[in-house]
Amino acid sequence: MVKLEREMSQVQEKYKHAEENYGSELLNLGVAKGYLKKLMENEAVRSYVARHASEILEQFELVLNTVSMEEAVGQAERADWPSAAEATAQAQLAKNDSNAVSAPGMDGPLG
Repeated sequence: MVKLEREMSQVQEKYKHAEENYGSELLNLGVAKGYLKKLMENEAVRSYVARHASEILEQFELVLNTVSMEEAVGQAERADWPSAAEATAQAQLAKNDSNAVSAPGMDGPLG
């Protein structure tokens, strides 16, 4: 019984931590996705990544094309990559994409 109470306390603590940080993490993920989108729109960057790290380009495209949590989980199951945690993060990126916030300096040309 003591062990169960301890585990329940740990779960509640983790839940509270996640709840407190959800908004800022979602914002960070949205900004990161927006920046990644800008990078991949630059043909020189896209071609360099394609030549030197094609597996990374595939993952970037997966992040950029993710629309919902269900789709992210489906993509993860089909590809057996990324992990469920990464699929969840991608789903959060997609969710935030519709409410994306432009970071200062992200609207200019990449150089």
